[in-house]
Order: sequence, then C-alpha cells, then structure tokens
Amino acid sequence: MTTVWLTYDELAERLGIERESARQHVKRKHWARQKGNDGKVRIGVPEEVLSTRSEPDTETGSAPVQPPVHAPASDPSVTAVLTRHIERLELQLEETLKRVAERDELVIQRDAARTERDIANTQVEALRAALSAAERDRDRWYDVATAPKPESQKAEAVERKSWWRRLAG
Repeated sequence: MTTVWLTYDELAERLGIERESARQHVKRKHWARQKGNDGKVRIGVPEEVLSTRSEPDTETGSAPVQPPVHAPASDPSVTAVLTRHIERLELQLEETLKRVAERDELVIQRDAARTERDIANTQVEALRAALSAAERDRDRWYDVATAPKPESQKAEAVERKSWWRRLAG
C-alpha cells in the first residue's frame, strides 16, 4: 500500500469536497499527519482512495457527487417561470421585512412602556413612604394635642391673655 502526502487543500481538491470536510474525513479515517517544512500539515492518504475516487464509493455504496445539470438559459419558458418565482419571493421578502420592522417597533414601544411602568412604580412607592411618614407625624401631633395637661399648665393657660389685651391693659 503506497501513501501520497497531501495538504488539506490538495486533498479537498482531489476528493472534490470542502477543506473542512477533508479535515473531518482525515479524522474519521485516522490517516497519518505530519507537519511539513513549509508549516503546512501533510496527510498520508492511501493511493487507492485517490484512484478509486472516480468510481462509486465502495465503503458507503453511494455515487460521487456529480455537478448539476443546467437548463439552457435561452429557453423562454424556463426564464419566465423563474422570473415569476423570483418576483413572488421578492414580494414575500418585502412583506417579511415589513413585519420584522413592525415587530421591532412594537418591541421598542413595549420596552419604553415597561420603563415608564417601572418609574411609576418607584414614584408610587416613594409617595406611599411619604404618606406613611406624614400619617405618623399627624398621629404624634394629635397625641400631643389631645394629651391631658397637668394643672399647672391649665392655670398658666387661663392667666395668659392675648397680646393685644396685654398691650391695651
């Protein structure tokens, strides 16, 4: 069994696959790897793999990937059908973009409403705290005003005259 040393790019080109697919293929097959003098990794690929690549894959039983067959571009019926299909897809894309823009606008409005709600909740809590403090203050003043006064304060209150009576005599 002979081995051919190829880089990932060369292997991908020979197998007709992408570079990342070639890298995964090497990992699955456990082929030898070594770093070359140019800094690129070289893969030891059995020559049979490269020579039988044009035939159906014997391991998986599938045929190799064939390039797609293109319809002639000069056929007017195909062009008309494809043009209508493209126009329909463009309309769908426009409608979808409009819906996305509307949804984005609704999301912005929703976020603004949530922010306003949070601010209002904070203000309500602050007002409740102020109300509670005012009620406590009111109750304290009520207790002081309605508390029974000692006799000495009552006599003093009777003796007191208003300021204008004290001036007038």
